[in-house]
Amino acid sequence: MRHQVERAAGEPEVSPFGIHLALGAVVVGVSTILVGAYVTEAPARLVLAAAVTGVFAAVVADTRASLLTGLLGFLLFDGFLVNRFGELSWDGVTTSWNLSVFGVAVGLGLGQRWIRSVAQPKTTPDAGPAVAAPISGRRQDA
Repeated sequence: MRHQVERAAGEPEVSPFGIHLALGAVVVGVSTILVGAYVTEAPARLVLAAAVTGVFAAVVADTRASLLTGLLGFLLFDGFLVNRFGELSWDGVTTSWNLSVFGVAVGLGLGQRWIRSVAQPKTTPDAGPAVAAPISGRRQDA
């Protein structure tokens, strides 16, 4: 039996972590297939694969899923776009560079999402416009 938590009236419903992670795996997997099929230059493959993980991090509201999707994106990039047949390898400086590009892309995506969340005004469902009494030119004595 599941325990259901009651939400406030204006609070948005959030998808579970597993759904976000599965969605990220699908997005990164499909993008790896497309980049591998249509792009032949290694730097362009790196930029496109990292950009997909950065955009995913900016769109999805789960930091853990964004970080793990970035890691999965790097592993798919290293296994299928750098090497062949999913063989992972560590080349030292080159692999470190590729991993740092993915880290920067995910960091930029998370930062962009944070900036959007800060820039949005916080409203509550019961907050309405403030109504002031009209100002008249006469003075009222009590």
